[in-house]
Amino acid sequence: MTNLKFRALLLLLGLLPFLCEGQQRFKAGIIAGLTASQIDGDLSAGYNKLGLQAGLRGIAILGARTEGSIEFLYAQRGCQSDLIRDEFAPYFSLTLNYLEIPVQFHYKDWLIEGEDESKDYYKVSFNAGFSYARFMSYKTVDETSTVSLIVPNFLKKDDVSLLLGASFFATRHIGISLRYVRSIGLIYNPEKWNPAPYSRGWNAHSLYFQLAYLF
Repeated sequence: MTNLKFRALLLLLGLLPFLCEGQQRFKAGIIAGLTASQIDGDLSAGYNKLGLQAGLRGIAILGARTEGSIEFLYAQRGCQSDLIRDEFAPYFSLTLNYLEIPVQFHYKDWLIEGEDESKDYYKVSFNAGFSYARFMSYKTVDETSTVSLIVPNFLKKDDVSLLLGASFFATRHIGISLRYVRSIGLIYNPEKWNPAPYSRGWNAHSLYFQLAYLF
């Protein structure tokens, strides 16, 4: 882990107690999960590339059913050819490591009443927003050399994505989420390079499966 990542993690951990103090208005949580990713234009198909994600979430309560949130995530994206190797198609696997900051709006429903009002919670939540991600590092296994040519020199370092998702809460503190994340624009654009190492542009999209614990 680089010094920058380590300092960022220490800062975020230090902010957790302050986020939790104002429980009438603010909440915080810890997130962990998996990603399943694909890149259009790389000649592979399906969300074959599995990765990890982990981070922190800060939540501002806007109304009875609405919230805003910001997250600080380490997320792995990328692409991979079919999991079963085909003797007629070269195998490749690309892991892209990002530091990601999603900003979301949440609408909640299905109220569960507790012993008192402070124990009430909503079982489902629908969310939408945008995410900024900074490309940090990569790992590739590439029998064609195409992926190796594009990464890292030709890959866009800053990515902005649109995201949509939904969450289900088993308790006030524990929830599971499914999120769809799609880059706005190409993460590799051959028109910006002359000569370009590959003629087709890359558009990235992922599914995020998250487990969250809210304080």
